[in-house]
Amino acid sequence: MSIMCSVFVPEGIAMAADSRMTTIMTPKDEPEGKPLMFSATDNAQKVFLLSKVKVGISACGLAILDGKTIADFLRLFEIEKVSPGDTVTDVAEKLFAYAQKYIKRMSFFVCGYCKDEPYVYTVGQSITRNNYRDNSIQYSVSWAGEPIAIRKLLQTEPRMAMNLAVMPLKDAIDLSNFLIDTTIQYQRFEQKARSCGGDIDILVLTKDDAFWYRHKLYEPNFR
Repeated sequence: MSIMCSVFVPEGIAMAADSRMTTIMTPKDEPEGKPLMFSATDNAQKVFLLSKVKVGISACGLAILDGKTIADFLRLFEIEKVSPGDTVTDVAEKLFAYAQKYIKRMSFFVCGYCKDEPYVYTVGQSITRNNYRDNSIQYSVSWAGEPIAIRKLLQTEPRMAMNLAVMPLKDAIDLSNFLIDTTIQYQRFEQKARSCGGDIDILVLTKDDAFWYRHKLYEPNFR
């Protein structure tokens, strides 16, 4: 499993995720033949910046699609389906169709800007725009994957009070890192398999730019 989040504030969008990929196996020496979860790697890529358009995609759920890692799956998606003139909405709709075979077991965030307007989509069994309600832009946090730690923090009373409508972009970046790290640390002390871990990758999208704030490959010296 995974943990990913998108924090959207007036100055931009921060997309973050962990890097752990797990697999289910039944050890030969397991007396009851029960399948167990194992950590396959702490270097999986789950956040992506498309090269043809300034759109970010993050993913959680299945680690292997069509025999490919999620990174290769989305690379082929861009090559085969994405055009330089596509909007964020176009990308979300194309991804929904492209991943239809796996959509019940996957969740994607698709984020970016169109004419200075932010778009934050969840692509799963349907396409939902997370940052638009009652004919106005909303500033908030979306998350998917292992939800318990973030849910306790943001949805359980007394809730963590925040006003994302006035939050600076740097604080949004730090918040995205905090939420992913909180989930990782929560699992550290929980008596169950740790499905989240590894480095935290953070992609930032603004009205004018899209860049890696933190990435295990592209910004390996960030600490």
